[in-house]
Amino acid sequence: MKIADLRCHAWALAAVVAGCATAPSPNQAAPSLPQTTARDDSASYVYVGECCHFAGSGGNVTLYDSGLTGIARRITKGITTPSFMTVDGSGRLYVIMDQFYAGAVTEYDPGSSSPSRRIEKDDAWALATDSSNNLYVASCPSCHEYGYGNGSVDVYQAGTTMLLRRVTKGAGRPLSEAIDTNDNLYVLNGTYPHPAVTVYAPGSSTPLRKLTRGLTGPTSVALDPSNNLFVMNDYGTGSGSIVEYESASDKLLRTITSGISSPQAIAIDSSGTLYVANSNGSGRGWISVYPPGASTPSYEITREVDYPLSLTVDDQDNLYVANVGYDSPIRDRRAVCVYAANTRKPLRCVRAERRFDLPTWLATGP
Repeated sequence: MKIADLRCHAWALAAVVAGCATAPSPNQAAPSLPQTTARDDSASYVYVGECCHFAGSGGNVTLYDSGLTGIARRITKGITTPSFMTVDGSGRLYVIMDQFYAGAVTEYDPGSSSPSRRIEKDDAWALATDSSNNLYVASCPSCHEYGYGNGSVDVYQAGTTMLLRRVTKGAGRPLSEAIDTNDNLYVLNGTYPHPAVTVYAPGSSTPLRKLTRGLTGPTSVALDPSNNLFVMNDYGTGSGSIVEYESASDKLLRTITSGISSPQAIAIDSSGTLYVANSNGSGRGWISVYPPGASTPSYEITREVDYPLSLTVDDQDNLYVANVGYDSPIRDRRAVCVYAANTRKPLRCVRAERRFDLPTWLATGP
């Protein structure tokens, strides 16, 4: 089964094989963004994880102002192939380093460019935080090269390495996780041949319910503002689907296949609009956009899209797309682009500054 979160190494190698050039695209980006010297804790930032260390760089995490208008700071200390990121409500950044081969978690306190603490794990795969800013680390030994064994979700007290509890029941192979507005935990368990999403009440280590309908090759989960659950299926055959479950229920509301081909990422804005990044291997890909309740896209975004690998939305419902530019032998299109809600043309794109930097993960937060 293809795992969409195997980002850094697979896509970096693909970029080298494709022979991506370094010439800038005139439509792609402003040549040099202004630097911001002070952090505004009331502002929202876009966090961009770039890798890869095999090309002589450990990678970095760059914080952009909302709308990609300027760089607030760039984090390089402690960064080794950033593979997964999340930001809690206080602006604390958590990064999984070298997800495929190692999987340790490094934490950066708000405003810091140096590691504040590190959770020494060899198999971290996904992260989430709750309303108290506690950290949930999904550990998946069998997801790693040569790894084996059952997984777990470890819950750490906010800003510490203190383990509060460990969830093992229903988390044998946790590929993705999400936490709703009531602090219920959703864990995508990709154990073959019976994948499921297990749901846990706040503070509990025993599943509240188990969702299985419509799950075939699931790779990622996300929640909308009403706590409806979306699961991304990638069948590994150039197709795929998105299934939606009703909040606090195992009722399947819809299955989306129209506009889906090798989905790589999903995001949902405050209106419930669903965005799906598609990279089907035969072109540059596109973003399919679905209004709440719809099973066919209202439109597709193709402008400046080139193998989109990660999506996120900010508190203004702007959509951010990380493009790795796999199929770009003529010009370098590895860039992060931002689109206003209900638009097809990007407001701005920022291009990778170094030849082998690939924007592999996005997050937004204070």
